[in-house]
Amino acid sequence: MPRSKHTAFEKLTLIEEFKRSGISKEAFSRGYDIDRTTFNHWLNRYERDGIDGLREARHNNHYPKALKLEAVVTYLSERYSLNEVALKFGLRSKKQLRDWVSKYNKDKTVTASPSRRQVPVMSRKTTFEERISIVEYATKDKHSYTETAEHFGVSYQQARSWVLKA
Repeated sequence: MPRSKHTAFEKLTLIEEFKRSGISKEAFSRGYDIDRTTFNHWLNRYERDGIDGLREARHNNHYPKALKLEAVVTYLSERYSLNEVALKFGLRSKKQLRDWVSKYNKDKTVTASPSRRQVPVMSRKTTFEERISIVEYATKDKHSYTETAEHFGVSYQQARSWVLKA
């Protein structure tokens, strides 16, 4: 089910009608019961990307870290608005940029944050006695699988598997 009430063709028809009408964006969008900001967003994306800018996105775009950082720095220079920077860098919406700026201000990076802390996979051969001490460390001392894996230099999967088997 589409997220937008309007197809790309309907949006294009409205934009062309607006350009012929000679009235303000506010009056036109009010007359068609379209949010003024949404209509302005359509106009900007149509000017930048043509009909492709009006189509609904079918997948998430992934942007290089360098582009994200450049966009954030451009916005933080305070010469451009969120909307202007989003348009300049070809983003679908200013929300992406707002999220990047928030993350940058928090920890000075713009990489995607994983949902769970990533533990490097360091699987290795272990002795039976070592596995027993790993299980005891996790169960008796109430350490997480992640902490256990880091402490003993094994993978998260190994630590979890041994605890569940025990």
